[in-house]
Amino acid sequence: MKFNLNYSVEIESCNIDHLTAVFKQLMVMIFTDFVRSVLRHFAEWSMSMEEKPFCCPCGNSKDFVWKTGNAKPTRISTIFAELELPQMQVRCKSCGKKMFITRALLGIERYQRMSSVTERILGVLGVLSSFRVSEKILGLFGLSQNRMKIWRCVQKVGAGIELGIDPEQLPAGEADGTGIPTQGIRKRGRELKVFVQKKIGGGVRIAGLDIGQYNGDWDRLFHPLIPSLRTFERFLIITDGDTNILKPLKNVNVFVQRCLWHIPHQLKHSLWTDGVKRKSEDWKQIMGRIFDISAIRPQLADDEIQAVVKHKRERLDKLISFCTERGYQACTSYLHNAKPDMFTSLEKRLHGKSTSLAERVMRTVNLRINVGKWSQAGALNAMKLRLAHYYNGWTPGAPEVNKQIVRRVEKDE
Repeated sequence: MKFNLNYSVEIESCNIDHLTAVFKQLMVMIFTDFVRSVLRHFAEWSMSMEEKPFCCPCGNSKDFVWKTGNAKPTRISTIFAELELPQMQVRCKSCGKKMFITRALLGIERYQRMSSVTERILGVLGVLSSFRVSEKILGLFGLSQNRMKIWRCVQKVGAGIELGIDPEQLPAGEADGTGIPTQGIRKRGRELKVFVQKKIGGGVRIAGLDIGQYNGDWDRLFHPLIPSLRTFERFLIITDGDTNILKPLKNVNVFVQRCLWHIPHQLKHSLWTDGVKRKSEDWKQIMGRIFDISAIRPQLADDEIQAVVKHKRERLDKLISFCTERGYQACTSYLHNAKPDMFTSLEKRLHGKSTSLAERVMRTVNLRINVGKWSQAGALNAMKLRLAHYYNGWTPGAPEVNKQIVRRVEKDE
């Protein structure tokens, strides 16, 4: 198929900004006419075929006659423009029922305003930036898409993404959680729990995602993964969450590792609970010690690890004694609870001081989740889409439209 589209354009200046502004207006006109021309051509071609690309509810897909090629228009949203296209109507010879074929030819379901690929593109845009910023960005390019439409695309596309363990990747993973701002709850009322699987060649992929209470609801994260975990001969999981649901799995080794990055920051809350004034002498003494204890030098040799762990445990015992002597009960309790699992990864020669790979994922989460307050379902869908895009290779475009199908035609052709 070849199309010749003729336009008369008045150019007042050769300035690149002026040419850009003219082209933005011209693009909408060209794209609208292009879609209408292609639609008309394919409609005529389809009616000439013995087997039509659409079907009547009665089952007939062969015998139709034209009723009109320009009925009441329908609106279709695209990433370039809002299109107003004619409704093409045919009549079934078998049952006499009339039906519109415009949406069938365009591949868009009845009552929908955009294609699945357009929804995916707007969905990705909505999780890469805030909904308000997404609306502004599109407006800079002359595209009219309001923030609520972008939000709906995020929710629809995110809800359709399925996560799981990849049997072709490494039999190892990490699980961790981070607080998220939730509607109706002060500050970070719920915890986003993430399970990442290590990939061959480095990096991670998202294998599980859920939202629940702090210090609980880990079963909901791991339960859908159990059938996949059973297929591995051995699987290693490092986490600081509850893994009771995984205990019956004989092939899964679970090591509990308290995040050494979080321990000093969570200890600040315990100091506040005990009424220790910020930046007082005791506050500085305790924080200075815990930062030193939780700092692990990378690339320790195997013969150095035992001595390092022994030294740090001794210093931790002295810090606990110091807090006990001062009557800081919250600090003492917190450090006692953290002590057994602070150096698990180091002692097991796992070359990691915490769930560090999962912690990097949390940075990606926080860059978006910290903007605004979320419902639990809204936050989960948005983060599934954002993390799948960053870590699982999820792309918004369909494979068949990513191929280069346009070429320049020279004059002598």
